[in-house]
Amino acid sequence: MSLRSFIAVQLDPQNHAALGTLIRRLQQELPSDKIKWVSPATIHLTLKFLGDVQDNLIVDLSRRLSETVALFDPFAFVISGLGCFPPRGPARVLWCGIHEGTEDLRALAEAIDQACGELGFDLEHKRFTPHLTLARIKDPRTGHEIREYIEALSPAQAGIFQDLGSQEVSEIALMHSQLDRSGPTYTPMHRAALGAN
Repeated sequence: MSLRSFIAVQLDPQNHAALGTLIRRLQQELPSDKIKWVSPATIHLTLKFLGDVQDNLIVDLSRRLSETVALFDPFAFVISGLGCFPPRGPARVLWCGIHEGTEDLRALAEAIDQACGELGFDLEHKRFTPHLTLARIKDPRTGHEIREYIEALSPAQAGIFQDLGSQEVSEIALMHSQLDRSGPTYTPMHRAALGAN
């Protein structure tokens, strides 16, 4: 049996609440049934997407993750800024950015990527860009509208998306993702603590 899996930093409840407030504001400013908003309670920072993992690999993967992240000291990052992917053309993902802690997150993600590579998972080819996904957009016209909205924000307007909350990173989680009609459900299968050595 295979389990759809990813590795992530889970957010504290107050950060879920802050992002929920942000999403409600954006829904008012970007009213469209072409935008699929993420449920605030499920928002997380993905360090590596694994795809379908055979269940007999979960124990080895969990052990390797614990060994890897134990070498890192806990740190914090600040949720701040608004952006979209890809960098040009119609937006397909609307995200909240990360300020401070970016290099720590990048180093952690790269170490996790290498550890997973040793177990046969594909290595990442793109530079890791830490972000929190707020919405996904499949309609190109709506994607252009979202990019125009972001680019047109004045400094004062952009200020409402700054310094939304701080998140301590003291552990990472190996998550199981189950998809159904009501949306994804994420269940931790293993937690690995930073600085456990």
